[in-house]
Amino acid sequence: MSDELKMSNTSKTSNNLMVIFLLQAFISIWAIESLVNVGAQNIVGLVLVAALYLLYKKENDISKGYNRKMSFVISAFFSFLYTFYNCNELRSQYDNRLFQVIVLLVVFTGLLFLFYHAVNAVFTWYLLGRAHEVVFKCKECSNTSDEAMSEQKGYKSIILVLKHIFTKRVFLCSFIICLIFWLPGYLYEYPGIITPDSINQIEQTLGLVPLSNHHPIAHTLLIGLCLRPVYAVTGNINTAIGFYTLVQMILMALIVAYSINTLRLTGLRLRWVYLALLFYTIIPFQWVYMVTMWKDVLFAGFVMLFAASFIRLVGSSAPRCDLIIHFIACVGTALYRNNGLYAFFLMIPFMCIWGLKALRKRKNMLITWGLALITIIVIRYPVMSLCSVVQPDFVESLSIPIQLFCRVLVEDKDLGAEDTQMVDKIIDTTYIHELYAYDFADNMKELFKAGHPDYLQEHIWEYAGLWIRTGLKYPSLYIDEYKNMTYGYWYPDNPKGENYYVVAENDGVCDNALGIQRRWLIYGLPANLWLKTREIGIKLADMIPGYGMLYCMGSTFFILCIAIGIILSKEKRGIVMPLLLVFLGVCTVLIATPVAADFRYTYFMTMMIPFIITLPAVDIISSRKL
Repeated sequence: MSDELKMSNTSKTSNNLMVIFLLQAFISIWAIESLVNVGAQNIVGLVLVAALYLLYKKENDISKGYNRKMSFVISAFFSFLYTFYNCNELRSQYDNRLFQVIVLLVVFTGLLFLFYHAVNAVFTWYLLGRAHEVVFKCKECSNTSDEAMSEQKGYKSIILVLKHIFTKRVFLCSFIICLIFWLPGYLYEYPGIITPDSINQIEQTLGLVPLSNHHPIAHTLLIGLCLRPVYAVTGNINTAIGFYTLVQMILMALIVAYSINTLRLTGLRLRWVYLALLFYTIIPFQWVYMVTMWKDVLFAGFVMLFAASFIRLVGSSAPRCDLIIHFIACVGTALYRNNGLYAFFLMIPFMCIWGLKALRKRKNMLITWGLALITIIVIRYPVMSLCSVVQPDFVESLSIPIQLFCRVLVEDKDLGAEDTQMVDKIIDTTYIHELYAYDFADNMKELFKAGHPDYLQEHIWEYAGLWIRTGLKYPSLYIDEYKNMTYGYWYPDNPKGENYYVVAENDGVCDNALGIQRRWLIYGLPANLWLKTREIGIKLADMIPGYGMLYCMGSTFFILCIAIGIILSKEKRGIVMPLLLVFLGVCTVLIATPVAADFRYTYFMTMMIPFIITLPAVDIISSRKL
């Protein structure tokens, strides 16, 4: 009788789960139809309901009832952001306020079910060790592979020869391969891709304008270190800039090689090492960025260097060379982007807590971080002050607050007589409607600079109160404008039309008075072949799923959040530190970005994709130390 009751209860549970999953699939498809404007009459909807039902049921079987809180939190976060971005379009489908609320709830709930089952499956795959089995090799496999390779002394296959060389010389081979793939871009774009920002830094190195930290002075000094000696010898500005671009390529190739070798040392299977190297060599935006004179490129390199050296230090007895590299990475991260400084400062409490938990093992790392912090503070403040380096304009740091407040002014909302007088004391709003752009803050910053920025700075706390009062009075406008100013960094798609952002389409040398001109070093068929390959590679990003995500900041941000969630769900959480630095770097961009979507602002996050995917699966010697 008890067996019959158990079978009856099991049957009821199975039936209940079937109804639950069917209902979840129905709501998910309803949400998708609302988002993509597919008619409810379309029979494809029923097919998709059936497919999602099977998917949800299969995920439940695979996860074995593991309903992890972290996967639910991340899924709710994703669902909120997706609904938040599309809320205006969803509400416009209905006039009735109740229907608007219903459709928003349906979309959020449906996406929550969809994301939860997908994210929970990924969590399960990683946390049960399946990812480790696929991505990393066991010692037995390694020994077998080495023995098999040693038996191939005849080198009958050139593929085996190349594989053997690469396995034994990962760093050197990665370095050479990077330079080979990046060289055509260097020859085609010689002396490099130069933008107005680059021209300003070149002028500083030549002493034509005062030194400024608006563009990090550390990067400007590196440009000068490469440019001035060559310019003094050759008298040719193009040759001097071409030398800097070559140096940048070599430095990035060294960083990528060090990172690839680090992944190999963790026990990553060779096929995944190849794939990681391909990511850095065959993706067209890598070809473009490696020859662009932007601080963002080397900043991304320092972030990679931080991650790679951190992994090595955790997994070993902290050799001196890796400690030095880690020190350089910390200083470079803080000095090569202004937001990198704040991201590193935000990292300090987490690094200290983690380091103090096992002080004896991590003493050298704590000392390295302390020395890096002292170096950063000394360079950033007393040294720059003594060298009369002009710090960024005060208004430059207020991109988001200025844009949110100006949205209220553009909407002609009533601020009250007293607050209106405060506004009139700092800016002239006569042409604000013509100048305002909802996803670009520079116009409004220039409006404030043309007004009375000194008065604003002197009375900053009074105007901070004005900003807060206005936000409390018109919260919907602040929220909507914040979405407009940041969507590109967290929305997992590249919106078309007016909001669409492009990647890797910067080219050539901008107009300048320094005599800098583009000089093609490859012509004819090789040049056309390289250019066509780049164009096809970029266009395929709009056509091929998965590959296109590499060009989308929002999608990478979602993957980053999932990776952090998986690591925090483990017992050993220290390996999250490199990804935490990336996350905090994105957060600082979201606080101060002047542009709604600029790929280079989070290029450092994109360059970390191989680490983002593999670190949650790490279960190597380092995991015993974490």
